[in-house]
Amino acid sequence: MSPRKAPGSIHVASLSLLLATSVQTGFALVVSTSSQVGFAQWIFAAVVMGVLVWGIARGYRLAWLWGRYLTLFLSAMVLVSLGIGLWRREIPWTWAAALLGGLVLPLFVTSAALGRPTALAWFDLSCPKCRTATSRGNDFLFRTARCRNCGEVW
Repeated sequence: MSPRKAPGSIHVASLSLLLATSVQTGFALVVSTSSQVGFAQWIFAAVVMGVLVWGIARGYRLAWLWGRYLTLFLSAMVLVSLGIGLWRREIPWTWAAALLGGLVLPLFVTSAALGRPTALAWFDLSCPKCRTATSRGNDFLFRTARCRNCGEVW
């Protein structure tokens, strides 16, 4: 059996997440000496993003769950932090623009791409019985999913 081909939404999500990770790593190299956040913490965050990219490419539902919601949360948090930093005049406009375009936007795009119907199909998140899309896991590691409408587990 040949491996199945990932849809475009998975490619978009993976590439967006890789872009955000590379911008984050570059930003860490620039500010790690003057930041309250240590270099190891920046690298740990980049490793987590790398694991998410790997899980998304492999079609793991747990990676879908974390990739969908963690990236949305992180994009919102960075956006709020940028807004506060600009308001307090602690962040230059050029850095804010770079982080907005290189980190916030790709994280948001990742979350949006993972919500597309083709991505849901990639992660087998449509109920085989009633065809309703679900984001509910039946177990802790999301190895099986459960339908909200009919209760089917697959």
